Amino acid sequence: MNADLVHSFRITKYATLGSNGARTSPPSEWTAFSDVGKKVALQDYLDVESAYLELIRVACAATRTASLRVKALEGAETGDYVEGQYLELPQALEVARLVLREVCWCMLVAERMEVHFGYDYYMYVVAADDILPALQQSNSCLCFERYPSPYQQPVEAQDAKPEDRAQAD
Repeated sequence: MNADLVHSFRITKYATLGSNGARTSPPSEWTAFSDVGKKVALQDYLDVESAYLELIRVACAATRTASLRVKALEGAETGDYVEGQYLELPQALEVARLVLREVCWCMLVAERMEVHFGYDYYMYVVAADDILPALQQSNSCLCFERYPSPYQQPVEAQDAKPEDRAQAD
């Protein structure tokens, strides 16, 4: 993680606040692409997926980010994308779509921002700039709040040599 990435936001489709004050979904709510046809109609899913992709686009514009790098790639069955690959925004959005559909998992990172994907349709944007005004102006159907990304590593952990990290664990 870049030490300058100090603004972190959790983005979710969930509007309900649980007893602990966190945004959560009722048991009947869809939480994955695999729920299409069972808990959600395809068009409704696509509308929400598009809203997530739009907020990535908004965050990129707000941080003046034109490309993102694939980081920590797992389960990429497409073969079209590889670890460390730099992607222009349209390609990065396609990778984000694949992550949202659980085809693969990765983070999308750049100097001024990172996009992290969590379980159950949670997404985190960590940025050098306070992108809250841009998120608010987007008129998105999604909810966003200042919230630390559980995928954001401290700078010291990133800078450590692999053998140092193994000892720390």
